[in-house]
Amino acid sequence: MKYSQLFVKTQKELPSQENSKNAELLIRAGFIKKEMAGVFSYLPLGLRVLRKVEEIVRDEMNKANAQEILMPVMSAKENWEKTGRWNTMDILYKLEGELDRHSALSPTHEETVTPLVQNYCVSHKDFPLCVYQIQTKFRNEPRAKSGLLRGREFLMKDAYSFHATEEDFDRYYEIQKEAYHKVYERIGLGDITHVVAASGGDFSEFSHEFQTICETGEDTVFHVKSTGEYLNKEIAPSKAPDVSYDDTKEMPMEDMEGKGIIGVEELAEFLKIPVEKTTKTLLFETDKGDLVAAAVRGGYDVNELKLKKVVGCKSLELASEAMVKKVTGAEVGFAGLLNLPKEVKVFMDDSMQGRINFEMGANKTDFHTINVNFGRDIEEPKEFYDFKVAQECDFYPETGEAYETFRAIEVGNIFPLSTKFSDAFGMKVIDANGRGQSVIMGCYGIGISRTMGAVAEVFHDDKGLKWPKAIAPFHIYLAAIGRDDAVYTEAEKMVADLESAGVEVFYDDRRDKKVGPGQKFSDHELMGMPARIVMSERTMEEGVVEFVDRATGDMEKVKIDKVVDFVTKFLKEK
Repeated sequence: MKYSQLFVKTQKELPSQENSKNAELLIRAGFIKKEMAGVFSYLPLGLRVLRKVEEIVRDEMNKANAQEILMPVMSAKENWEKTGRWNTMDILYKLEGELDRHSALSPTHEETVTPLVQNYCVSHKDFPLCVYQIQTKFRNEPRAKSGLLRGREFLMKDAYSFHATEEDFDRYYEIQKEAYHKVYERIGLGDITHVVAASGGDFSEFSHEFQTICETGEDTVFHVKSTGEYLNKEIAPSKAPDVSYDDTKEMPMEDMEGKGIIGVEELAEFLKIPVEKTTKTLLFETDKGDLVAAAVRGGYDVNELKLKKVVGCKSLELASEAMVKKVTGAEVGFAGLLNLPKEVKVFMDDSMQGRINFEMGANKTDFHTINVNFGRDIEEPKEFYDFKVAQECDFYPETGEAYETFRAIEVGNIFPLSTKFSDAFGMKVIDANGRGQSVIMGCYGIGISRTMGAVAEVFHDDKGLKWPKAIAPFHIYLAAIGRDDAVYTEAEKMVADLESAGVEVFYDDRRDKKVGPGQKFSDHELMGMPARIVMSERTMEEGVVEFVDRATGDMEKVKIDKVVDFVTKFLKEK
């Protein structure tokens, strides 16, 4: 491709209202254009990157015996009602058509793929089966942000597997996991992308995320060095650091009035106590109708996923303002564990242990009780639990070692679906004995556009992008410098020679007086092709070109007749 024929141009100005590096660089480099929050057009260079990511993913899915299909974006309301997700999935775009007919723009395709496969596969001989597609998805994100990392419209690979037995599902799950490793290795993210255990949601106890280490990532990953485990923040077990205080004598308990105090830091400052002496108490209602009070040490939040397991319920939600007032006699924000009705089940996090003269809500609006002590004022529980959101200073309970933590971007996930969707559609497999049993399913997702954004977020410097060779829009940025026609004639010959050898060349053939060497070099550094070749009158006199490695910045002179061999060798190097 010739630069003079590219309708998109780079821009020096930072795009307004963009706080992510991937969006800033991709927009400035002319790879994407923002149309609205969370929605982007992919321009010629950006589309080339997207297609290369897509082809790597497609190749590995095919090797994993998955069959490619393409399903419609729209799906019937009735299917979503069967699975119970029409009114429970907040990010679902809903459409209303003629005669009050409703449909959805699919953020995921279980509601379509399950009845589709059910139509063709009945016998145990039809399984196992895996189908996948690469398609645009839609999510009604309330806060679309971070460029390509959290969009309302995005390109995704989603695969779905179907199995007659749990054993066969477990076998194939590992095949997909290995395929994902190969995808990220080929893209260039392999060394910094880890398999992270995460919540399985409504489908299973655990799922697995593929998280790429990045300082600006939205997720926090907890690493146990001794075991090699990587855990998502939402499930990481944690032991809070012990606390110690100068006071050893129990002080008289009393209520302190404090109006208009917002946040634990402000509360601790008002009461003149460490944050660790404050207590957060939240009231929940479970699916069984039970009332639960959950208390954690100040500075921590309640992890509802962990709490559900501790309580032994399928779901729970924060008690309504009316219920909080009924149970505690106070407005929301002043709940404590003292003098709660007997029907309220009390659970305390292990961060509550070892404290003296601590604070908690007084169950009276605008009041806080201080100098609370176990034994004297409140019964110490027989068992403390772990239902706090893990923090970076916490310890892994089983070994007592400090976690290694890092920020990361989720670039893919795989998870068991069990029989949730097959049961919803009555999908059965007839076994060898003629008996019908529910089909076991799995789901495997890779955000194609999200991965492109993650690469941009990880591989860049203050000058611009640094694309890995496998997904760069072009391998070489060839810049012809000067006014001599012979330079451009020789440059075009070199482009032809390189392209004949399978090298993809972006040829900067601009001869405008306003576009000097500095502009061409800056454009290359912004666009981020793996290497730049410079040809000028001076280099031609020497019979060489200047070859610059974008990743390292190293420059070396290469004889013109050796360029093709040199470049092909460079592209084979990792």
